[in-house]
Formats: sequence, structure tokens, C-alpha cells
Amino acid sequence: MTVSTGPQQVLDAARSAADVLRSALDAPLTAGTREEWAAALTGLRALASRVEAARDLALVRLAAIEAEVLDDGEVVERYHAPGHVALDAPSIASGALCVGAVHAERLVRDAVRRAADGPEGTSTCTGLGGLHEAMAAGRLDSYRASVVADELHEAPAEVAAAVVAALDPHLDHEDAGRLRRRTRRMLARVGPDLLRRRAVRARQESSLRRWVGEPGVDTWLGTFPSEEAASAWAAIDALAQQFVVDGTCATVERARARALTDLVTGNATIDLRVVLTTPAGGAAAAPSAPSAPGDLVEVAVSRTPHPVLVPREWLSRTVAGAVTDPALCQPSSGGLLDPDCALSTSAYRPGPRLAAFVRARDGRCRFPGCHVAARFCDLDHVVPWPTGPTSAANLACLCRRHHRVKQRPGWSATLGPDGTMTWTDPTGRVRTTAPLDALGAAVLPDTGSDRPPTPRATSPRDGRGPFSRLEFRLEHALGDADPPLRRCRLDPHRPREPVLVHGRAHHRRDRPPPFPDRPPF
Repeated sequence: MTVSTGPQQVLDAARSAADVLRSALDAPLTAGTREEWAAALTGLRALASRVEAARDLALVRLAAIEAEVLDDGEVVERYHAPGHVALDAPSIASGALCVGAVHAERLVRDAVRRAADGPEGTSTCTGLGGLHEAMAAGRLDSYRASVVADELHEAPAEVAAAVVAALDPHLDHEDAGRLRRRTRRMLARVGPDLLRRRAVRARQESSLRRWVGEPGVDTWLGTFPSEEAASAWAAIDALAQQFVVDGTCATVERARARALTDLVTGNATIDLRVVLTTPAGGAAAAPSAPSAPGDLVEVAVSRTPHPVLVPREWLSRTVAGAVTDPALCQPSSGGLLDPDCALSTSAYRPGPRLAAFVRARDGRCRFPGCHVAARFCDLDHVVPWPTGPTSAANLACLCRRHHRVKQRPGWSATLGPDGTMTWTDPTGRVRTTAPLDALGAAVLPDTGSDRPPTPRATSPRDGRGPFSRLEFRLEHALGDADPPLRRCRLDPHRPREPVLVHGRAHHRRDRPPPFPDRPPF
């Protein structure tokens, strides 16, 4: 008789639970009351928390397995104690869970901290075992658990255990924001030096990052020292208000974005270089005049791994005076092509032109799900040198972590003639990444069917634009205040209706809200 292994039992149980839930949700749409469906949601939340706790245990066991090469060349798997994290464990988990490399590393780290909490006084003791127990009981989901764990990241194990124990009565009914604030208040009482060190580190690590968000726009995320941010925001907001008053922008949010870019570009000199691309064997297309001012055209931007959309008229003006010789690309993948290996060398290190070419072709780390920019990556010989040449056909951008992962036992990678890179992990899962597509540009024509933006309500008393002094006060002066401080003096002569705010009777004006889509604070 064959006894199924632990992982197989987990897999069978997951499939059985999925079948039961699928059949249970086949009920008619009219079945049940709101109270019953709300109770069903609560039960599903508890089930999801238990599944996440089981996932953490599976991640802990996967991370504890390390592949080793014996003296005779045989590859064996060594099982370490829970809490050990193999170098390539997050990379294997990213393929199994279909998540990005950074997300997989975070999942493994959080699982080990919660589910592999060792005995007190040992090196694996984190003090966060109570969070895993609450998840296994269906009282706490992984997101709220990670919020608490992040707040306790630098706390000693005994302090973390004391805070988690004090939080236990609140874990099954408080949202993430409340748990975060409650954890910080406890830390302020138990270990004020911990919060101070966090503040010092956060100020030292302030940064500004950028990535492609919605089609045609970029998203910026910045953290700045508070005093620098205050003065910078004042300058941005002053210019934004002027943009709204003179009609340059319709909303204060758009005006702030415009003010930021205007202030930055007004204090810098920018040289723009445009490269036209063409498939190998074809001819470069000559720049054409804009067919419609509102057309959006897809382009690739240096140091950005994703293509972006820009107005055709801007591109035509830029191309008119900044075009270089056309670059050849692979017709199938759109990746940049080095014809006849003109940039290759017999040395181990690639020359500056070859390195720049490979980074422009890849744009990012070529491991599946990794988005580290190419300028921060190593140039790896896919086939080790000197067996493999130092050429574009054998070089790929890999961040330092995935460069080391590629060298672990059981991993293999191949670089195809069209620039695609195929990875096989120790479990046999195969994934493929592609170079930046420099040919597959999209053109979104302006057909004149765009809906006009919904106008914002204006203040009849102020007359300065789509926001009043009261709204400005609520957004800027009181936006980060505690709820009891959000008080305002209202006009007693306007029609009023009583409302209840924080347990005290207040009144509000009987008028439509100035921001129908969301409050201004």
C-alpha cells in the first residue's frame, strides 16, 4: 500500500475544497438574505486566512530545502531546519505562484518570520508566531498580518511577542490601518528608540521611483524628509493654483502634476536622442507629419522597461531634429539586433558599446518576473566564457540575485537567436522572457469620440476655481490630522440638516459636495 506524501495530501485537500466551494456557489441568485450572505463572506474570509497560513507552512518547507553538489557531481537535496532560506527558494516560488520576483521574496520572508518562529532565545525566534496562529485560526489574513510584522521588523523578539500578545483581542475585527496605528502606539510606549531609529533610517533612505502606470502616463512614488517636502509642496501648490485660475488645467490634481514637471524641467538642460527602428532586411520608415494632433503613439523610453504612449505631434516635432541612424531589430521579437556580431569581442568583459547595446535590448533583468533596471544588472555570459563568446547573442542582463540563482544546481537558461531567454527551474517549470519590443508600437488614433471631462463644481462664494478656501483648508491643513481635529466653522444662515460626527451634534450645508468622485482629504 502506497502512503501519499505530505505535499500530495495538501494538494488533494486543496482540490477537494475547491470542488466543494464551486458546487456550493451554484445556488440561485435569489437564495439567501443579506445577513446570510454577510455571514458566508465571514466564513470565506476565515477559510482564506487558513489557506494563507497553510501556504506559509508550504513556503517555509520549500525554503528549507537546499540543493548541494557532492564531490562525485551528484546533486542532492538537503533538508534544513525551518527558518533556513535557500538562495533560489523565492525564484522557485515565483514560478509556482505566478508572482513577480520581488513579491515572491516578500512572501517567503514573511512566511518564515511568522510560521518558523523558533523557541525563545534561539536564532530563529522572531516573536511573530502569534500572527501565524491567528491566521491558522481564521482570525487574521496575510495582509493585516504583514502590516503588523512590518511595524515590528526591527523590534527584538521579546518586544514583538509582547506586542502581538497585546494585539490578540483586536486581530479578528480591526482593519489594517487600525492595527498599524495600535502597533505604533504600543511600540512608542515599549520601545520609543525603535520608532526613532525607523524615522532616522527612513529619512536616510528617502527616494523617488518611477514606472509606467496607466497607458500614456507614468507613476512616481517619492519619500522625502518632512521639512523638504513641506517647502517643495508649497511651491508646487502655489503654481498649481495659478494654473487653475488662468484655465491652464481643469483640476487642482492635474495642475499639481503640471506644476511639478514644469518646475523640474525649468531647472535642467535636457538633450533628447531619438532612434528609429526597423526590422532586419527592411527599410526605415521616414518620419511623417501628424495625421491628427490627438493621436497617441507607443515609444520605448531609455531606462524604462515598459513602452509608453506619447502624442504624435510631440513625437513629430522631436524626430524632426533628433534622429539618428535606424537600428535593426529582430522581425519576430522586436529586440535590437547586432548585425554580423559587429560589437563582439574575444575578451571576457564586453566593451562599452556592446554593454550599452545589451542593456538597451533587454531593458531589465531577464529573469521571469524581475523588473530591476538593466543599468543595475550584471552582464552574464549565458554560456560561460570562454566556451560562449562575449557577444550580444550570448550576453543577458541579470540582477545580482538572479545571476547567482542561475548558477545554482538544477537551473538552466538559454538565449535564443531572436533574443528570447528560456528558463528551466529545478522543478521542471519552464518560463520565457522577451527583450524589449522596439517594433510592435501601437498607434491609438483620435477619432473625435472622446468624452469631455466632467466639470468640477465651483464655489459661488470663492470664484477662484474648482476648489474653495474651505476645501483647500480641509485638504492641506487638516488632511493628516486625527479625526477629532477635523472641525470647521459653517455658515449658520445657510439651510442645514443635523448630522452626527464623532458623537457630537454638528450641522452641514445642504448643498452637493464639491468633489463628487471622492472627498478632498
